[in-house]
Amino acid sequence: MSNNKQSGVFVKTMIFVVLAIILTVGVTYAYFRANITGVESESTISVGGATLAIKYEGSNLITAQNVIPGWIDKKYFNVDLTNTSRKDISYDINLVVEKNNFFNPDTYDWSQPLDPSYLRFTLFECDSAEDKVCDTYLSDASIYTQSGDQFVYRVTTNTSGKRYYALEIVFPNPTVEQSQTGTDGNPLYFSGYITIDSTKEVYVEPFTTDSWATIASNIQSGNASRYKVGEEKEVEMDIDDDGIIESYTVRVANNSTPSGCSTEGFSQTACGFVVEFVDIVEQRAMNSSATNVGGWPATEMRTYLNGEFLAKLPSDLQNVIADTTVISGHGSTSGETNFTSTDKIYLLSTREVWVDGSSNTVSSKDTAYSTTRQLDYYDNKGVTTNNFREAIKKYNGTADYWWLRSAKNSSFKESFLCVDSDGDFDYDNANEWGIGLAPAFRIG
Repeated sequence: MSNNKQSGVFVKTMIFVVLAIILTVGVTYAYFRANITGVESESTISVGGATLAIKYEGSNLITAQNVIPGWIDKKYFNVDLTNTSRKDISYDINLVVEKNNFFNPDTYDWSQPLDPSYLRFTLFECDSAEDKVCDTYLSDASIYTQSGDQFVYRVTTNTSGKRYYALEIVFPNPTVEQSQTGTDGNPLYFSGYITIDSTKEVYVEPFTTDSWATIASNIQSGNASRYKVGEEKEVEMDIDDDGIIESYTVRVANNSTPSGCSTEGFSQTACGFVVEFVDIVEQRAMNSSATNVGGWPATEMRTYLNGEFLAKLPSDLQNVIADTTVISGHGSTSGETNFTSTDKIYLLSTREVWVDGSSNTVSSKDTAYSTTRQLDYYDNKGVTTNNFREAIKKYNGTADYWWLRSAKNSSFKESFLCVDSDGDFDYDNANEWGIGLAPAFRIG
């Protein structure tokens, strides 16, 4: 059995994507040259759950004639980040000075007026690589160091995408007279290069990166503690059957099997390793007609989830989903008792989300309330019928209603319970299409 830290992925990567910058300044001639060297795997570097691809853009040679105070030029590069961990990834942009005789703060007589014979850099972020609109200022500084690293800017982000940069180097043209020779008496010169490096230790949750087969193997071998409640993973599906594959997030909703789970007549839906969809996948009616007769087992929703919906899941995930004994409540129909079904995909029940608070109780609305338990995730969040914000799920980014499998116990025969957009419990007619589904399944 391994603990969270041991099973995580810690990667400490130092990346040197070198844009060698060599600048020689004389009376009539200078050149500014950049090259990429020392790049791993064609400019792609792995940092924990992310990859950084750094590319130098444009020609590797810039020639500037008759450089005088006021000379300016830019070097363009981009960083393409694919962040699968969804954790913050940081990388530093540094200027490494190899030689510089423009200004030496170690030997300068600071009692004298400052000699302005120094270079400056300014880093900009650009809109794109094509139009070179680089007017988002990030940082600037004088290049004082004679040799060594000079920090330019740190980028921290948890999203993916390409960022474009321009490093501008300028020989300022102030109003005072400038020296045309360096501190060593030679014509002014500078050489150096840019490094992009990341030294951040990134913890990537194993549930995020492990294959479904590996997850199932760990669970079956008693190593389920490798995956912590709340860890998330992406699942790709074509929900609308339109040929467009979209990504949906699932999370570990339960990872415990208390003694009550072995009680006869107890639902297994909140026992063992349970995975639920974080948000609403789609909106769909429980039945085509307004009835809860027959409860969850008789619904068109159950048929859909364990047929068409299941078939839309990736095959490697389908292969590890366990059959689950599902207990669900009944409505007001005479002679009905709680229902038992065997499902691979199911909706949650009231008790699996909330426990009764001091008021506004849900147990009286669901006859199967006592046949299951609260999922670890909602238990950890302290979700009750008085404290329910953590039960909110979103559809297309907006909080919305989502179905439960619990038939409403009342004098009416048409309603199922659901979660409203605030996270509180509610109910609606079984043929209401505006309610979402956020199903769950077990692996074991």
